[in-house]
Amino acid sequence: MNGVDRPASPTTTEDTPSTPGWVESSLDAILTELPVAADKLAALRAGYLDCLAGCGRAGDLDAEHDACRSAFLGGLASVLDLSAPDRRALEQKLEKLELDISSNI
Repeated sequence: MNGVDRPASPTTTEDTPSTPGWVESSLDAILTELPVAADKLAALRAGYLDCLAGCGRAGDLDAEHDACRSAFLGGLASVLDLSAPDRRALEQKLEKLELDISSNI
């Protein structure tokens, strides 16, 4: 050993996926239409983005997105009192976002 300190190697792995920035901004645009403060949705938003980031490692991307959306909508139901038509409209927006993600993978 020559006593020279070496910089630490970066610790990125394929196990720490992320979503592209446009996904976050698209989701934020959807969420700003909801009648609730953004800080009340922060944990749900983060969980949904984490779920979406993890999609694609198994074989059925559509089923994975369905699971993410279902969990997110379930969480929103505990925060918001959405009518059935409003819930369906929100679900359709999320489905479109997921289709856009799938077409860009």
